[in-house]
Amino acid sequence: MKVELTVPRSYAELTEKQLRYIASLQLAGSTAEKIWVKCFIRFSGIRPVWGIGDTYFFDKKKVKGYFCLGLEDITYFARKMEWITKNHIGIQPVKCGKYKPVDKWLRDTTFIQYVDAENYYQAYIHTKNVDFLYKMMAVLYQPAARYNDLKVNALSRYFKRRGEVEKQMAMMWMVGVKSYFSKKFTYLFARESGAEDDETTFPDMAEIINNQFRILTSGDITKRMQVLAANTIDALSELNEKCREYEQLKKQ
Repeated sequence: MKVELTVPRSYAELTEKQLRYIASLQLAGSTAEKIWVKCFIRFSGIRPVWGIGDTYFFDKKKVKGYFCLGLEDITYFARKMEWITKNHIGIQPVKCGKYKPVDKWLRDTTFIQYVDAENYYQAYIHTKNVDFLYKMMAVLYQPAARYNDLKVNALSRYFKRRGEVEKQMAMMWMVGVKSYFSKKFTYLFARESGAEDDETTFPDMAEIINNQFRILTSGDITKRMQVLAANTIDALSELNEKCREYEQLKKQ
């Protein structure tokens, strides 16, 4: 009997229901290996019936009778799900209550909105103060065309009351965005490429942001508001190009 099992290959292929399931497993403190196994079983549409030793019997819709998988088979297939805990790129953010998220790659945001989101993200990572997570959500769930940083504190109280799964998904989304940016803007995020954020050292975000503004304004403070209103991707692209030129100069 031939049984075909199909599972998603990345976060970009997940449904909202599947994304919520992964977030709930992470919140429950499941190990990476358990998450892979549970997601393989859930997403492939199979249901465990019973087990004998290292052999497990499953059923599946539209498949007559039962079929078996050995422990080695399950481990092999579960390994195909490693991306769940290792690569969050491609998450489609979901509506949170009455608020809709900005574009999943922040393509519709201004530079100030990205800077604020990054600032609160770093603050949450390094202090574990959940108030910063709520503020990050208050930034990312404001309409990009009408973003107002003065509304962040008030909005954060709304997101504080939302479910833990929604908060976890927002954090996973931001992790994926940062991973995507580190691959897209390799010169700008060279230190972050291939590694998770270092939680042992709190970065001086004020210095980092001011340096970015100095680069984009060429030291002309009258251009600051113009930079703040620039499109996020355009601003990061320019910063990346400046970093590339600097690296070339160093080599010469």
